[in-house]
Amino acid sequence: MPKQVLAMQKPLVSIITVCYHAEELISETLNSAVQQTYDNIELVIVDGASKDKTVEVAKRFQTHIGTLISEPDKGIYDAMNKGIKASKGEWVYFLNAGDSFFDEHVLEDIFTKNDLTKYDLVYAKVQTKNEPSGIDYVTGEKIIFQDFFSRYPICHQATFTRKTAFDKIGLYDIQYRLAADTEWFARFFKLFSDKALFIERVVAFYDIQGTTYHKRMEGYKEYLHFGKKHFPFYVSIKNQLFYPLLWMKVKMIRSFQNASWFKKYREQKFRKKRPIK
Repeated sequence: MPKQVLAMQKPLVSIITVCYHAEELISETLNSAVQQTYDNIELVIVDGASKDKTVEVAKRFQTHIGTLISEPDKGIYDAMNKGIKASKGEWVYFLNAGDSFFDEHVLEDIFTKNDLTKYDLVYAKVQTKNEPSGIDYVTGEKIIFQDFFSRYPICHQATFTRKTAFDKIGLYDIQYRLAADTEWFARFFKLFSDKALFIERVVAFYDIQGTTYHKRMEGYKEYLHFGKKHFPFYVSIKNQLFYPLLWMKVKMIRSFQNASWFKKYREQKFRKKRPIK
């Protein structure tokens, strides 16, 4: 499709921000959204009934807000589901408190330079920040369903989802408090891998020290649980057996992440994926 035609097709993009007691983080996040050169956006803010000034700060962006909800929820994925339901956009993107776009041209590049007619999911790359060892890196690549058999192959901050995709396969399963997004992506790639498009572009900064990082083994237990539903039997058994080894690996990383030799190891491991300057 000619670029001039693509440029005329600018679907509404709902940028959903889930937050709780985030008065010190939310301004930078929302600024990152409203400073995009792509102008057909709405902010959907879902606050978990914060008692600080989160909502007050968020209201400074009132001219861009489509919906602002502030009420108790059942966890981050319940809040994300609320955001999806409230959004009016053709596409949704989650930019939660503490996250930010990589630069001001991300949405412009994604939605005016690509023919997305055939796709329900677009995914790209992210750049990590706050890596405990200090060695941040760029991550993201083209994947298939089988990549979910042994790892979490896709970062939520790297994905743009057509809202109708949630009508097809459902919302996030809130029984998974740490890995509901990975479970949803596994469902999507299992059923509609041909509807996913990978774009070679860094789109966001990913704060690696989120809840999942600090509760890695709890999240892996959820991964084992949904793996029984979505993966072949032999894969589920293999992952169950791998659990003790992963526990030891995580314990070792946490123990040595500040050591100079470990940082040198990380530099070598990610030498080809170092942050873009």
